[in-house]
Amino acid sequence: MKRVLVSILFVTMTIYAMAQNSISLYLCSVEQKNDVPTSSLNYLLDNLRVAISTDGLAAQNDYITQFLLLPQINVITKDIIYNTQQQFVLNLDVSLSVVDNISGTIFAAKTISLKGVGTNETKAFNAAFRTLSKNHTQVKELVAIAKQKILDYYEAEAENIIKRANLLSAQRKYDEAFYLLSMVPSQCSKFDVSLAAGLTIWEQYKDYSCNKNLAMAQSVWVAKQDIDAANMAAAYLSTILPDADCYGDAQELYEEIKLKVGKLWNYEMKVYNDEMSLRNAKVKAIQEIGVAYGKGQQPNLVINKLKY
Repeated sequence: MKRVLVSILFVTMTIYAMAQNSISLYLCSVEQKNDVPTSSLNYLLDNLRVAISTDGLAAQNDYITQFLLLPQINVITKDIIYNTQQQFVLNLDVSLSVVDNISGTIFAAKTISLKGVGTNETKAFNAAFRTLSKNHTQVKELVAIAKQKILDYYEAEAENIIKRANLLSAQRKYDEAFYLLSMVPSQCSKFDVSLAAGLTIWEQYKDYSCNKNLAMAQSVWVAKQDIDAANMAAAYLSTILPDADCYGDAQELYEEIKLKVGKLWNYEMKVYNDEMSLRNAKVKAIQEIGVAYGKGQQPNLVINKLKY
């Protein structure tokens, strides 16, 4: 009995480890009120990305979350001092807002006053932005508040997210459904429920996906039966898991292509030795589909709802 329990626990922990989703923000460059050198703005974004990642928020380069971190720079004063060497002296306010991109709700906000001095304007901006690191007290406070607010959001909305995902699944909008479920962080108490919902939707998705990708593989192979067509077909066949109804047909196509191109083609159909491996493959596929969908979206910026 103990051996069975240990085995079940190992399977659960393995799937959980594969499906870890951190609370994340999309660090968004928005139009500034004042002219800020592009290189300095990028420098600020890089500093913030490192700071919030180190402090426990995953800063995304691609849009795969509904939560945005928006920096707004306000130049309070800009002076030029002429001594032995010209010096630019800037006093800035950098307003950082964590925003729900769907509702426009501001989850956390901080305005940080900075001063920068440099021999030109870009160097002065960079000198000011250099202090915005993970050790900055107000950055740490912003991260802590944002993490808790976003977690509270998922605790309150997880069941609605699952309902929305099921509705999208019924409409065959599987990519968006997986995207919504993949965004529920592992810190949320409803994470296991959302993971189970994703696996349930996968059972509806797998045959639809199998038929679609098999048809695409067949199409590219029939059109041009050479190594390039074989590699293109392999990209579609690689998405088909063994429990899909059309897997047998996919194997037949694989054998046909292999016979034609021989050793030039290194692709092998996926084989899973046990249920745990197959289940892990499904979880990974769900996440990859969700992330790919998210990367294809663009932030629906709600700047007009924000007041700095």
